[in-house]
Amino acid sequence: MFIMFLAGMAVSSSGPLITLFLTKELGADTSVVGLFYLTSIAGLFINLYTGQLSDRLSSRIPLIKGSAIWLSIGWAFISLSQNSITVFIVGVVFFSLMGTLNAQTFGVVRDVMNVEKEAHEATLTSIIRTAYSFGWMLGPAIGPLIASIAGYRIAFLIAVALFLAILIPLRNIHVPEKKEMAFKKEKKPLKLKTNRPLIFFGVICMLVLSGEAARIAYLPLLAVDHLQISLFQFGLLMSIAPFTELFIMPLSGILADKFGVHKVLFTGFLLGAIGFFLFANSTHLWQVVLGQIMNACFISTIFGLAVTYAHQLSPNNIGLASSVFFSAESAAFVLGSLMGSYGVHLIGLPFMFFIPSVLCVVSSILFIINDFTKARKERKLGLSPNT
Repeated sequence: MFIMFLAGMAVSSSGPLITLFLTKELGADTSVVGLFYLTSIAGLFINLYTGQLSDRLSSRIPLIKGSAIWLSIGWAFISLSQNSITVFIVGVVFFSLMGTLNAQTFGVVRDVMNVEKEAHEATLTSIIRTAYSFGWMLGPAIGPLIASIAGYRIAFLIAVALFLAILIPLRNIHVPEKKEMAFKKEKKPLKLKTNRPLIFFGVICMLVLSGEAARIAYLPLLAVDHLQISLFQFGLLMSIAPFTELFIMPLSGILADKFGVHKVLFTGFLLGAIGFFLFANSTHLWQVVLGQIMNACFISTIFGLAVTYAHQLSPNNIGLASSVFFSAESAAFVLGSLMGSYGVHLIGLPFMFFIPSVLCVVSSILFIINDFTKARKERKLGLSPNT
């Protein structure tokens, strides 16, 4: 939970400032800044490789450690950047390991739950993921405040310190011995294998999360430039969603253990559609606030339960299943960058947010089809359908 808290605060204290930094400090065009999240494309492949690799290693800790150090170096370079091209290059080279950090952290959580035979996996996973939301609640308040006082470059150094701080709790994590022995027996060559429902679920997650890239990139411009709110007020606005997640995410885990992960995920997709619809129609601050709350419910279900659902689709490859989701998140930022950039160019703000709203509806339909395929496969194998 402490690792998730630090990672959430690190990303949220500096991430939402990137587009403002590019436009106001480095003079980049508004339609170009959204393309920054194309830098996630490398993470799509890196996450899949490190996920499969982690299933063979005796411990996932070195991957988490290395990712944290690499990300801190990346933010240090961002703070020193003198032009937008440098920022984009740093994003490609360094920020692609964010998915690896998150995926392997959840991989360790799942390893411990397997050894301890934890019955309420959705509840526990969503509660641990809540720590990430807590970090996201504090980060957007701290980052913009420091940026308004000392400038964007100093604010980016907060992320450097927070990612390095992840090394502290890592010293106290011990991978279960049973897991280590299992890995030592594994002698098969490294191959990226997965099943069709897992791949399809990854595609669905990519589509539904693409709106998040657009939201992170263009909600700051919508709030600051169009609605004319201050930088500090914007920080408080961005904190609304993660504050809501603190309550919704554990609740989504409890509901998932009771009624089924697939039902709660489907509901989350629809709430995401409503949130983006509100952004697309926003002419007053209250519409953006309500959209942030809907978005919080959406994020709570996706990030709280999608990894658990992926584990159900591939229970024998936990690291890979986790990485498929976080690779989908990386791909979503690539798609969202293109969608946001061309959407703003063609129809402008706030109407661009209609596009992710439609994608959420389409994703919910695809999810129903995929879950039906999963359930039918389990019945053929004579297994009880996972909830």
